[in-house]
Amino acid sequence: MKAGIKKSKPFTFTLNLKNYIQYKFFNRVIKSNEKDALIKNTSISSRRLLQIISHFLSSGYNCYLDYSFLQYLSLKQGKYHIYHTLLEGVNPTNKKIKYFPVIISDSKKTLDSFDSNSLKICVNHLMMKDRYNNISAVTENDFYYPIALHKNFLNPAFEAEILKSVLKYERKIGAIFAGKATINFKKNSYNRSTTKELLNINTRFEVFSYICEKLPEEYLYLPDSLEAFLNDMESGYLKNKIVLLNTKERFSIPRDKYFYVLLNSNFFIHMAGTGFPFCHNQMESMLAGCIPITQFARFFVPNFKHELNSLLYNTLDELILLLSNVASDKYLNSVSSMHTEVVSYYKKYYSFDSFKNKLDYLIKNNIKCSNYFVHK
Repeated sequence: MKAGIKKSKPFTFTLNLKNYIQYKFFNRVIKSNEKDALIKNTSISSRRLLQIISHFLSSGYNCYLDYSFLQYLSLKQGKYHIYHTLLEGVNPTNKKIKYFPVIISDSKKTLDSFDSNSLKICVNHLMMKDRYNNISAVTENDFYYPIALHKNFLNPAFEAEILKSVLKYERKIGAIFAGKATINFKKNSYNRSTTKELLNINTRFEVFSYICEKLPEEYLYLPDSLEAFLNDMESGYLKNKIVLLNTKERFSIPRDKYFYVLLNSNFFIHMAGTGFPFCHNQMESMLAGCIPITQFARFFVPNFKHELNSLLYNTLDELILLLSNVASDKYLNSVSSMHTEVVSYYKKYYSFDSFKNKLDYLIKNNIKCSNYFVHK
């Protein structure tokens, strides 16, 4: 075999045959009712598609993908695979269901071909190259969900469980960021120049590094091990600390302890994702009542408000001042009300119930067209 040429993987006929049988079986058991959603999709990424499907399933809808078998297979086996068991059925291109109250697509042309009695929802992508300018087009009849909880937590029952007790915790961490920062890598996906140039915000690498360099040493806490970190949290030692955890270089917080840590944190430092501002941990921390410390409030609709439900900054020096104020208890008397405001904001605008309430409102008021905004 020539150098540089990878040997192709053998064709897995048995696996594909099994998937095909499952696919055909679910096509036969489709039962239409008044709460169906047909997704006519061409370019919605699978992890965003999972988010959209989860929103409709949580609102009591059966979701049907108008997909060929190969498209279905790519979802089932991809990195962010969507298993057929999440769906009531998969509708192939050559089959029709008599009535759909909701049609979802990223192509307005596709939507125009469907029954005018259906609620038509067109997926609008927030694009880096367009500087997310279409945020200005969001109306009260639109769904604005640029990012959701991580797929490990994308569950309305889990969300409801957290919301029951979120305001009962006595917080033991001043402020925290936990996530990959990949400081020692030449190709750093968290330090893309386009993030700064197009959106005028600092990259995760820049924010993380600047805090490590400029924040007074007595305020900064860089945990070495999970056991030491949890012990220091429980002891109260971190109550006035700014905790930075680079999970790529140190350790990850296990899934079963992740939200416990968030529920014990007063503030969460929002840092950009890989080439875009959004990241799952922003939503997760808001669900846990953590007050956002962020440079990009304008990308959340409605925008965060400084010292009401967030702390906002423009420059990295302003961030250092905010973190110093957090560590020196400047917000001691207002932090409780800010927690309440964050939880209220999350429930009203980004929760599963907020989606269902918006959907019910559109249908009740006979609104025929809407948009679902999600980042690419």
